[in-house]
Amino acid sequence: MQFEVMKHIALSIGRQAESMLHAELGAKVRVAYEYSPDLKKAPGAITVVHAGIQGRAGNNEREYERDEKGGERYRNSPLLLKARYLISAWAPAPEDQALLGLVLRTFHDDSTLPSSEDDEAVGYQGAPQLELQALPFDEHKALAESLGMPLAPSICYWVDFAIQSARTTPIKRVRERVIDFRKIDG
Repeated sequence: MQFEVMKHIALSIGRQAESMLHAELGAKVRVAYEYSPDLKKAPGAITVVHAGIQGRAGNNEREYERDEKGGERYRNSPLLLKARYLISAWAPAPEDQALLGLVLRTFHDDSTLPSSEDDEAVGYQGAPQLELQALPFDEHKALAESLGMPLAPSICYWVDFAIQSARTTPIKRVRERVIDFRKIDG
């Protein structure tokens, strides 16, 4: 379902990071979507946590669609948003920094989120891109406290997405028009 797009983005970020961490380190690195104290155990883990949302500009036109029966309809304009994800590395120091460095390199080399068959919701308006955001210390500390986790090497990424409207309007086409030209005697 398309309204689950933020969940699918988080899972996609996690899968891409987990795959690269495993390939580079030769060991499975756990990906969690919330903090727990056991994450610091070797070989470490990363967390992918939703940390904010805001509106964005873009093509906000209603969408033309055809259904299975050949009918036509317009779907109301999508809701254009961007979500912020905090990615933190958890391992004994300085291995936590190495994990974060590998995450940074992973998304630097390929900032497009891969899609799977389960992720139709994510890419319905194109493949989402990860946009790196610097994380000042004060903001990092406030985010960590609000999420109930200690400070750890972390970075934020913004991801543009859209939530598709559920409201549609059928298009009624004129199928046949008869024009009768008659001479009117006056």
